[in-house]
Amino acid sequence: MAATCVIFFCIAPALLKAQSEAAPNPSSPTFESLTQSAKAAHDAGKADEAIRDYSSALGLKPDWAEGWWDLGMAQYEANRYDDAVNSFGNLTRLAPSAAIGWSMLGLSQFETKDYTGSMTSLEKAQTLGGIDDPQITHVSAYHLALLLIRSAQFDRATALLKSAFGRSASPQVKSALGLALLRVPLLPSDVDPSQDALVHAVGDAAASADPNALAALIQQNPRAPWLHYAYGVALATAGNAQEALTQQKLESAISPTSALPWIEMSGLELRLKEVPQALSAAQRATSLEPQSSAAHKALAQVFASEGKTQEAATEQQEAERLSNAPPQRDPQTISRYHVHTAAAPQNSAIWTTAMQDYSAGRYAQAIDELKGWLEHNPDDGTAWAVMGLSEFALKDYDNARIHIQRGINLGLKVSPEAEQLAHYRLALLLIREGQFDTATALLKPEAGHPPMGDQIQLALGLALLHSPKMPEELDGQYRNLAQSSGAIVELLFASRYAEAFPAFVELIAEYPTTPWLHYAYGNALDSFSRYDDAKAEMQAELKLSPQNALPWIRLASIDLRQHQPEAAVKAAQNALALDRNSAEAHYQLGRAWLENGDVQKSITELNRADELRPKAPEIHFALARAYAKANLPDKAAVERTTFTQLKAAANQKSDGAQGESILQTNAQ
Repeated sequence: MAATCVIFFCIAPALLKAQSEAAPNPSSPTFESLTQSAKAAHDAGKADEAIRDYSSALGLKPDWAEGWWDLGMAQYEANRYDDAVNSFGNLTRLAPSAAIGWSMLGLSQFETKDYTGSMTSLEKAQTLGGIDDPQITHVSAYHLALLLIRSAQFDRATALLKSAFGRSASPQVKSALGLALLRVPLLPSDVDPSQDALVHAVGDAAASADPNALAALIQQNPRAPWLHYAYGVALATAGNAQEALTQQKLESAISPTSALPWIEMSGLELRLKEVPQALSAAQRATSLEPQSSAAHKALAQVFASEGKTQEAATEQQEAERLSNAPPQRDPQTISRYHVHTAAAPQNSAIWTTAMQDYSAGRYAQAIDELKGWLEHNPDDGTAWAVMGLSEFALKDYDNARIHIQRGINLGLKVSPEAEQLAHYRLALLLIREGQFDTATALLKPEAGHPPMGDQIQLALGLALLHSPKMPEELDGQYRNLAQSSGAIVELLFASRYAEAFPAFVELIAEYPTTPWLHYAYGNALDSFSRYDDAKAEMQAELKLSPQNALPWIRLASIDLRQHQPEAAVKAAQNALALDRNSAEAHYQLGRAWLENGDVQKSITELNRADELRPKAPEIHFALARAYAKANLPDKAAVERTTFTQLKAAANQKSDGAQGESILQTNAQ
């Protein structure tokens, strides 16, 4: 099912209900029996029966707006998008002011690849506004942003994504932000997998408020188009015009046919009182793109600064005349990023050749062949994983992590040994990125199992030590430390605390100044309810890792379990002083304020935690308690429902993929 199919509605929105109820109620028993059976079938997950009965009911009453909504949703959830387009089209004719109908029409059109119609419908929904459901609002905004990107309206797409998602951008939203910043007029599904790592990294930087993130990316990708441009715009916004000018000059060399760097340079030169240079830059922009409204506007501003009112008016008129011209999709950028279509595989010959090349260590060839295979089999998890493993062998670690993860998410049809290898290498890549708890949870089901037991134990040790290194980077002494640490993790997995705790004490005595040993031991003690001992270990860790928020977060959690909310508030505030964007720190502070009696502060902190880590069940559980104490029962009920839904969804996922590390205690 497509990404948009995460939306499920049991009832039509209130506006549609109101319009439906305004019409005379049907009295036909046949109509009533059809609607009842349709709703019962839909609730029971019997899509074909629901669609049949809704269609029959609508045959009796074609102006039943709520019925078109119900039928459209049943068709949409069943992936019958062409039919959903027809149903939601009827709905929008009956209820033209209902934004949610236009949203679902646009989402259905998107799935049928009617991108022009989809953009029109989604923009209509945006204009109308008033959709109460935040999920459908977000999904609609995301898909409209994708269509804006596809039509080269990158600035509009960026503004929409940041307005809709703020700092709680998901990986998909960050990928869209990356495409917009790189000015790639393609949908994510059309991007060559070899560009995934760059797009994701740029998306992370675009979602960040820190311009230094772009500077770091430029060091890694100095010739990537539009990075210098974006960094220059950020510098100009921060008031650093001279350095911004330098970045735009670098961009003009990388993107010599674009007017954009010259437009920016013209404005910067004006700010620096260098009018001749500003004029030259604006004239260069108009010569490169004579149909650019922004270029003519820049030239008008230069003429105005010189007092040349007639010339300025002429250029301003030209800018206004061109202002509605659609932006052009750059063919060179499309060629650079677009997946190159291969011939359709015949009798799985491409797959066979790819597997032969992978087995023989010809990884670059295997990657090229797998790209062709995946063009026609995009949901083949095994192919994505093998491509990621090939990239791992070539040390293309960023793409490897993305593609192995995608393969595991889609499902692997391989031997247990091959699946273990994929999990192990993904865990190493997660450790390399600092995702230590996620790596530990991923490896938990594999711990102690051949043929990779020793390697997995070493990886578990690296995660415990918060060491973002690959095994080949370790010297002998540190390897021994990591191996011993991993052995303790395996004891904890097996609940063999009587062996694990003395092993921790011995290892800490041998390596007294090594960070994260005290932290890991403290978490283990915490899980065994030895709170005072756990707090002592966290205090010891703070002496070794004074700039890290995690020990303070754990102290706050322990204080709450010991019913010491004032101490928990101070600990969580100390954590936030070190890491303002820690969802866990905001969550613990929200819980602490709640226990301390300040409900409004609690709600503020818990909502901030939800922004930073959406879809975390425990945050909504705490919010339900906070709203109940604030005498807001309706909001409390919404949060309880959200908690129940998220918890049920989490329980359906694999413990190995989603579970908490035993080394990370999360208080409820």
